[in-house]
Amino acid sequence: MHSVLSTPLMLLKKVSQYLGILTTLFLLSACLPEEEKEEDSNPINSSGIEVDDASLGLNGFWIGGFNQTETLKLLIYNGDVFGIDADKAFFGTVDSTAESSFQFTLLGYTLSYLDTVNEEYASDGGAISYTIDGRLFNFAELEIAASFDTNDAPFGEFNVINDKSYSSNSSLSSLVGMWTTAKYQLRIDREGGFIILDTSDSGCVSNGRISLLDNTNSLMVLNISRDKCEEFNGNASGYAAINLDGELEFYSKLGNSLLFMTFAAPTSTGSTTTTETTEVAATE
Repeated sequence: MHSVLSTPLMLLKKVSQYLGILTTLFLLSACLPEEEKEEDSNPINSSGIEVDDASLGLNGFWIGGFNQTETLKLLIYNGDVFGIDADKAFFGTVDSTAESSFQFTLLGYTLSYLDTVNEEYASDGGAISYTIDGRLFNFAELEIAASFDTNDAPFGEFNVINDKSYSSNSSLSSLVGMWTTAKYQLRIDREGGFIILDTSDSGCVSNGRISLLDNTNSLMVLNISRDKCEEFNGNASGYAAINLDGELEFYSKLGNSLLFMTFAAPTSTGSTTTTETTEVAATE
């Protein structure tokens, strides 16, 4: 009789011991501090390098030039740099080397297509390497003052000033209508879809879409596909923004080829502008 009862009692004792151990482990785990959440990492630039905070602070549009010229415009965004000058297009990266000190590593491509009347510029082929070392100054305005060197003849000084347009708001509704150059008609719908037609009957046509990045800044994402154009054909990506003069600018890259375009704002009396603006207003 005693042996028959002792077996279940022993089992109950062991079960209670296991429950006690599990309870203790649970209480201990509850007291342990939670693992800190991994902080959001910074963006990665086109060279595959994480962009430092100081370089992110340069995001925006800059105007100036090399050796006292004033023909250069730069777009800096997340460590990548687009640039257009009188006879060259640039692409590369920027990194901070110390507090308020930066190094630009750029490739300067000679413009293979230059149409100043229609403000269309394309580059392709060989390039010169530019290394620009400078500092950021904040006096009356943000300025980068630097020296530059190349793997060819040019060298000297470099100065650009922030034009303050990056901090302007962006919206797809502000793009709706027909933007123009002397020969191009750029029609944009309320979803950012667009087509560019060449009225000179060259056959050049472009399609694509503009998307918002952050509506508190002027910069937007550009995807463009060009066909039958004299230069720069294929599917490319880049950025778009409305500049201080109210014009729409395109910055795009396809392999080693670069394309820059500028369009005048729609007129308030244009049939496309009036119709699509009314449609947008009705949906807001």
